[in-house]
Amino acid sequence: MLHGCVTTALSGVIQIENQLITVKPSILLWYHKRMGNTVGSTSANLCNFFSNTEDAYILGLWCADSYWWSSSIGLSNTDKKLIEKFQSFLLGKGFPKDRIRYNRDHLFVNSRPLLREFTAGRTTLRRLRKEEIVCAYFGGRFDGDGCINKDMRKDCRIVYTGKDVGRAEAEFDQRLLTKLGITETTIYYYRTSLTFVLYISRLVAREFVDKVRPYSLKLQKLALVPRRDLVFRQG
Repeated sequence: MLHGCVTTALSGVIQIENQLITVKPSILLWYHKRMGNTVGSTSANLCNFFSNTEDAYILGLWCADSYWWSSSIGLSNTDKKLIEKFQSFLLGKGFPKDRIRYNRDHLFVNSRPLLREFTAGRTTLRRLRKEEIVCAYFGGRFDGDGCINKDMRKDCRIVYTGKDVGRAEAEFDQRLLTKLGITETTIYYYRTSLTFVLYISRLVAREFVDKVRPYSLKLQKLALVPRRDLVFRQG
């Protein structure tokens, strides 16, 4: 145990004998593990959801397909690319690969501090302010629970599950889209599946796609698929 060490509220900073020292996230995680806080109560402050586009994307992805219980945090998705994306995020935050677990379509790590950061991020989404951060967040949201027609205009939507949480998050995201200049949206509630669906009008869907695509694996993949009206036919 490191005598005289305490963490501060700043990301990547520890205090040793009254001196503040900036360290890499992996060192900070190692410190928490040595101090018994890997699944303890001290926050590791590993994430920058509201200032870093990669972290904002992961927050949006997790809000769409969160997997957590007790002191574990992870992602639930059948898309292997998204699972790999979340795994890469965890590795980048200093979690050893042998601590990351994969069970069927669930990838997770045992870390109460990280779980606390994600749940806190989800309840303070109002801190999403900068346009690039908002776009990255929607990139994750869309990759997890969004879809659009191959023409990149029709049927642009994001699904939210849960009667209360789903409504609150759909309505919040509808307001958040106005920060991107996208106001032509509608929310529908489907009672049988207890889901809310945020529809983006085909008149502004392309604008949404152009802003979010740099951060969305799904939209980037769709952009590479040749549309029938663009295919050159010989003969």
